[in-house]
Amino acid sequence: MADVVVECVARDPVRVVRKTFSILSFDAEGRIDPGRFEKQQFALVESVVAPVFAVFDENGDKTVLDAITRFIAQGGQWVPSGALARAIEEAALGQRQYRRL
Repeated sequence: MADVVVECVARDPVRVVRKTFSILSFDAEGRIDPGRFEKQQFALVESVVAPVFAVFDENGDKTVLDAITRFIAQGGQWVPSGALARAIEEAALGQRQYRRL
C-alpha cells in the first residue's frame, strides 16, 4: 500500500508532503488482516517514540535495547524502486494517467 499526503492550493495538487509504503497481510479468504496492520503501525510509532523513554543505568549508559518493535515495524514496510516511487508521486500530483479500478 502506498499512502501519499499531497498539499493542495485552490484544490490543485502542488507537492507531495509525505509518503509511506506498507505491506498488507491477507487471511485465507482474501480479506485484509487489520489486526496485523494495526500492530505494525503501533510498532512503527513506538520505534519513533522509544528513544524518549530509554532505560539508562547510573552512569547514563543505555542498559536495555528492545528491538522487537523495530522488527515488527520493518516487517510492515517496503521501499519501492525509484521508477515506481516517481510513478506514484506523479499519479498523486495528477501528472500521470493511470488505469482506475
